[in-house]
Amino acid sequence: MLALKGNRTTPTVAALGLLIGLSGMQVASASDTSGTMRVGDMQYGNGLDLRGWTPMLHPADPDGMSYLHPGMLRTPTGALYPYPPMIDAGKPLGSGDWTYSGLLEFGYLHVGGDRNAEYFRQYDDWKSSAVLGLFALDFNNRQTGSYVDFRGSRVSGNDQFYRLRGGKYGSYRIEGFYRDMPHTVSTSAYPIWNGIGGTDLTLPASLLAGASTPAQVAAVSAAAPRRSIGLVRTRAGLSYEGTLYRNWIGSAAITNEKRSGTRLWGGSMFFNYPFPDNGGVLETVRPIDFRTTDINLSVRNVGKLWHFLATYNGSFFRNHKNHLDFESPFALWNVVGTPQVANIENGQFSLEPNNDYHNIRLDLSRELKGNGQFTIAGAWGTMRQNDALLPPTTCTGTGGIFIAPPVDYTFQCANWNTTGALSQRSANARIDTGLLDARVTFRPTPKFGWHANLRWYREDNKTRYLAYNPLTGQYGYISENGSQGSIVPGETGIFDPTNPLYQSYMVSVRNVPFGYTDTILELATDWQIGRKTSLGVTYTYDHNQPKYRERKRVDDQRIKFDWVSRDVIGATVRLSWEYAKRDGDKYNYDPYAQFFSESLPGYVEPATGVAVHTVADMRKYDLSDRTESKARAIVTYPWGESATLSATFYGNRDNYDALIGRQDTRTTGSTLQWDWQPTPATTMNVYLGAETSRMGISNVADNEALVGADIGQTDPNLGGPLYPYANQWWEFDRERNRNAGLSFSHDFSRVRFDLSYNYTGSLGRVGYDYASLAALAYKGADAAAAVGDGFPDNKYRTNTLDLGMSFSLTRDVGVRVFGRYQTGAFSDWHYAGFNDTLSYDHRIYTDKGGQLHYSASLVGVMLNLKL
Repeated sequence: MLALKGNRTTPTVAALGLLIGLSGMQVASASDTSGTMRVGDMQYGNGLDLRGWTPMLHPADPDGMSYLHPGMLRTPTGALYPYPPMIDAGKPLGSGDWTYSGLLEFGYLHVGGDRNAEYFRQYDDWKSSAVLGLFALDFNNRQTGSYVDFRGSRVSGNDQFYRLRGGKYGSYRIEGFYRDMPHTVSTSAYPIWNGIGGTDLTLPASLLAGASTPAQVAAVSAAAPRRSIGLVRTRAGLSYEGTLYRNWIGSAAITNEKRSGTRLWGGSMFFNYPFPDNGGVLETVRPIDFRTTDINLSVRNVGKLWHFLATYNGSFFRNHKNHLDFESPFALWNVVGTPQVANIENGQFSLEPNNDYHNIRLDLSRELKGNGQFTIAGAWGTMRQNDALLPPTTCTGTGGIFIAPPVDYTFQCANWNTTGALSQRSANARIDTGLLDARVTFRPTPKFGWHANLRWYREDNKTRYLAYNPLTGQYGYISENGSQGSIVPGETGIFDPTNPLYQSYMVSVRNVPFGYTDTILELATDWQIGRKTSLGVTYTYDHNQPKYRERKRVDDQRIKFDWVSRDVIGATVRLSWEYAKRDGDKYNYDPYAQFFSESLPGYVEPATGVAVHTVADMRKYDLSDRTESKARAIVTYPWGESATLSATFYGNRDNYDALIGRQDTRTTGSTLQWDWQPTPATTMNVYLGAETSRMGISNVADNEALVGADIGQTDPNLGGPLYPYANQWWEFDRERNRNAGLSFSHDFSRVRFDLSYNYTGSLGRVGYDYASLAALAYKGADAAAAVGDGFPDNKYRTNTLDLGMSFSLTRDVGVRVFGRYQTGAFSDWHYAGFNDTLSYDHRIYTDKGGQLHYSASLVGVMLNLKL
């Protein structure tokens, strides 16, 4: 594991200065004003209005989609097109050709009930305060096609968006935007540390690092104030798209996203079991202070025969917090029974490193005779990070355990708490990617067509790191900041070819440069069987060549049939069935010897042999032999002139050829939806959905009595002395999800009524079976009665009811009154008992989990002014 030190410099982009000026006024219109390549964010909205422009959709246009066809129109599959909103003709702006229109919506929002329930405010920063529901202003010149659009909304300082856009249809477009998106992780956190949100967490004065008792820590935890844990994503961007010269069109966009806040984080000072009086498992809080800058450039040319597109995508990630250090309140005691003499009181984590990504892609296509087209694309990308590395430890003094001469498992912290202990001072990490993609498509007749596609992709990991300490001549790194080797003799985490105590230790010394080459061939055809029926067949061969994995070759063959008919009892029916089979070369359960100390000169194999890392019958799910089948049926039935009934049924099955590992997955689901719009003034929708899934896995516990013994520990086979059949266990994860929704709206001319209801329910069950009690971690006399056949159910349920009334006082003035009532229930056995205490012996937790039951409400009053 590399410890990384972040570079605090951030790429300076001059264009971002302009964004600051635009942040108070950014774009919006009720429809997108460009049908070409999209740059910038696609969707703007917040909890107050997910679409971001709902007030501008009313009233509906009674003429519908066409002046030539009265009433509503349908898609080719039978779904109804909604009535479009009435277009405001606008007001003249001066004496020229420009017109303008706009809407201002503002008011007050009151929040009541359990307003701090984390599932109620998970993605919305609800507060009782004045709010800007919507400010939209459009300027249009129908003679020249020029336009300027603005849209903005603000619920709170952490929940707002603005967008400004201008241009000329068919010529160019310029856009700038700014938006905030909150994400609350927990509203019931009780951290015991000082400095939350920073990189160095310290204990309060009443606790001493490395010298506090569980009772003292429990008292501090019980008195800790309640805090919220979460972050805010702030995005801002500028983009341009327009004609450069004749048929050449270019685009440029820059987007900057800043994420700031906190999240829950797990830390440890080695196990709290089977040695219950030392170390500790500690849940802490880590800082979030990221910035990602994305740059997108493109140029394209669309000719009569040739089409050309060149793109560049760059992404630059900067983390302004490079580490997390935390003080541990508990002392370390080794198994020999003597206290730890070293100053090992801190835990240390390296946080995400700064990194850069570049990708260049060229696409070229040409029209062919016979109604065909040939397309070829090539791309090259690179991902790099070269942050300065942190020292392997932060401890001081002498770590490890001294038993008696010559059994000395100690180490000097001064040889490891410096960057001089590193084989290289920076990460020098790099992954390159390459892509070639060729496709040919022909449709010789209106009823028959086919295509062939060949895609080659490679991911080449060039990162090479050797964990070597030139100060000591040792390999590996000090594990758990020195705590592990200071509790269990010899488990320091290092290999030393010159020291008999460490000559036979198996430790990780090199990073594994995972990579792969993937070649995909696709052949497909479709033909029109009758006037309203078509059939399609697609065959795909996927040849994957992983590097440094258990298999060097993985082949996945897949065939898919699609049948569509618009002549089944007046409905459109779409059926698809897919079957896939995956296999490969011989499975090597342990291909990683070259990355461990056993591959280094001076390694001495133990007299008892090299202990195996895992059972030979283990199969990783992405490399295991697998058969897969998928089926889907979609029915769309036009019900009269103004309603549509649609249903979807689907099922997926995966079976893995694995005795140990993932064995099977099952998913089935269905949806039913009814849409009704008899007039432009009335709309009603009803939705029901259900899904169930199951996953089965199996594993085997090792026979711990044989670890270090003379026989058995080198046998990797299931059923052998190290992995006996009696130690095998099976787990079954089951999920059941239900959701339903209803919406109704009616426009009474001067009054509009809106109602919606949404239900979401989830039930999770974890069951298991075992060959004998030897498979369980807890093997007491009451083990079977204690574990039963599964864990308690995990439950999650919410009900949300929204009501609204809109009144037109005058042609340009209106009032909107709305309310929301939400209830929720939450139950997760992982949090069972946390309402009583967050401190258990040497284990400290921070978060109590979501509220078991909550009900919250909000009421808003808005004044609408048509500008």
